[in-house]
Amino acid sequence: MTGDNTLKLVDETLRDGTQSLWGMMMSYHMIEPVVGEIGEIGFDTVMPPVHGAYPTIWARFFKEDPREVLRMVRNKLTNTKSNVRIIGVGTATNLSKPFENKTVAKMCYQYLKEAVPQINEFALITCTQDELRRIYPVIFPTFRSLGIEPIPYLGIGHSSRFTEEYYASQTKEIVEKYKPKSICIKDVNGLLTPERLRKILTAIQEVADGTPFEFHGHGMNGLHSYNAVVAMQMGVRKISTCIPPLAYDSSHPSVFNVISNAKEMGISPDMDVDVEKMKEVSERLTKIGEAYGHPVDNHLLPFDLTDYKHQIPGGVISNTKTQLAQLGLSDMIEDVLEEIPRILEELGYPQMVTPFSQFIVTQAVLNVHAGRWEQCLDSIIEFAAGMFGYEEAGVPYMDQNLKDKLFSLPQAKAIIERADNYDEYINEDLSEAECMKRAGLSPDDSLERYALKVCMEGEDELANVTQGGPDFYKKYL
Repeated sequence: MTGDNTLKLVDETLRDGTQSLWGMMMSYHMIEPVVGEIGEIGFDTVMPPVHGAYPTIWARFFKEDPREVLRMVRNKLTNTKSNVRIIGVGTATNLSKPFENKTVAKMCYQYLKEAVPQINEFALITCTQDELRRIYPVIFPTFRSLGIEPIPYLGIGHSSRFTEEYYASQTKEIVEKYKPKSICIKDVNGLLTPERLRKILTAIQEVADGTPFEFHGHGMNGLHSYNAVVAMQMGVRKISTCIPPLAYDSSHPSVFNVISNAKEMGISPDMDVDVEKMKEVSERLTKIGEAYGHPVDNHLLPFDLTDYKHQIPGGVISNTKTQLAQLGLSDMIEDVLEEIPRILEELGYPQMVTPFSQFIVTQAVLNVHAGRWEQCLDSIIEFAAGMFGYEEAGVPYMDQNLKDKLFSLPQAKAIIERADNYDEYINEDLSEAECMKRAGLSPDDSLERYALKVCMEGEDELANVTQGGPDFYKKYL
């Protein structure tokens, strides 16, 4: 707890808001009318729609050139005084894959930093102790060398392994070794109760040596607005919010509600926050959402105990429904939600937090559509081999029959071999030229081409994108 009584706001409208409610279906001309204004509202931190999945979405579903979208975001954020934070996990480019070589990570984020120079923070989702051992020693110096400060996000798990003592131990190690500017409690599942939040905050504040905390809560159990109040009561002064209509439901609390509650508690919002401009953005986003058929009348969800069975995160449920609809399989959603708890038990109850939630939900869809474990994602084999962590990930508690099946698959041998040498791979001191060569490119190719190829797993999606500027993209409206 700090002595600062000023409320600082993290805006997640265009990043987690769209991911939670609009299935990330946010095109150039849905972003362009509001991103600059959000950057000028006076938020402490803004999260633009920039991470490994968006380039593929822009190219595949909107036939838009991701380079054009990134240039637009850069130009629109010219006047922002906010921190600009992007998100990732131990992975560098793909949210559902293990961490890449440190040179790959540096090259990809160097490109993003050049594309959007305002980026100066990185939300580092942390789920296991193995990430502190393997990934943090690479991530912190790499990102700081690029002028990007990692902000650890402690992903809150909901099995017996994830105790207050566990989070206190993580916090103590992070503070002592890396001295981050802040640490965020990430309730990505939206399953935290106020009682548990108080216990976790009490435990981690005792060992944080004055490091400020942030709270990032989704609304699956309907308690995120109240949890934001609890966090502020406990001394947290930085809260993740969204501007309606991209607030509530499985997304974040409304920024208007958080500001109102803070005032009632005698906590002063940052003087630079322009509430009137927020209202203008809210009205504009509502019109944009209506034009595209997205939900714009979102409310607090009721408390539902079944959420504690599947634990599907707020940012994943919307994508799952959207992708099933695109495949003509919308009627499968209830079966998928029933399948997830079975998978969680078989995998030893990993956290349903990125990256685990992404490949677990995808595997659930495959199990329902094609038969249980008839098709297995490589990511599940990588999980069983320990590439996403071991003890806290749940590997020792996996169903042995499933593990044997996974390791008998043709692709398993190469995955297990890589897992056995994973630490060496992460820290291998490759040159940029060698990384280019491994990606099938010439050493003379641009950093832009390399980063997009790695991020998009090839260049096929770029073949049919359009090249125009703002006027050209208006055809989508």
